[in-house]
Amino acid sequence: MRKRYLILFLFACLFIPREYLTYVLEKEPITNRVNLDMEKNKIFINKYKEKCLKALSYYPELKGIHIEFKTKEIGTTMAARPIVSSFFNTDYERRYEIIFNNSADCEVPFDELPEEGQVGILGHELAHILDFETKSLGQLILTGAFYINAHSIRSYERGIDKITLERGLGKKLYHAYQYILEDSKASPEYKDFKKFHYLKPQEILQQLP
Repeated sequence: MRKRYLILFLFACLFIPREYLTYVLEKEPITNRVNLDMEKNKIFINKYKEKCLKALSYYPELKGIHIEFKTKEIGTTMAARPIVSSFFNTDYERRYEIIFNNSADCEVPFDELPEEGQVGILGHELAHILDFETKSLGQLILTGAFYINAHSIRSYERGIDKITLERGLGKKLYHAYQYILEDSKASPEYKDFKKFHYLKPQEILQQLP
């Protein structure tokens, strides 16, 4: 019997792909190592860490980028922002924050979204950071100026939605927006805001492959 197992082991070493053998024989699976890579320079909220890592897996360019996930009272379910002070560090390593709204008056709390929708809306916020990373400080200031005008906000946010779709998160974003507009208890005013500034669920479906 031992001889048979030795033959099987040698056969495996010779003919089974190395990547698969690594996965089987190592104590730490490859998928966990990928997660560890994406965790570099990230500060997570424990209860949302798994969802954040799922969304981050669609943005390999953000590996090593400093991102802090935090809670704060804001006007919408989530927001992504550059930390302005980081632009003046001597090492010039940009830092960003992704905020979960913890206000008691939040129109649509993150926890109420369906699981797929949670990953989708996180993907939208990460698309913002991907966009921020391509811009100079001056361009970021201009991006902030977009928020003075409703039509500029609409153009910008719909563009970010399209980046999210291009990353393969379209169905997940659809679940988020479908819930917000059709199933949530958000006010009519908030739903109208979402309908105007972001892609509608039907528009997302039309753009899916």
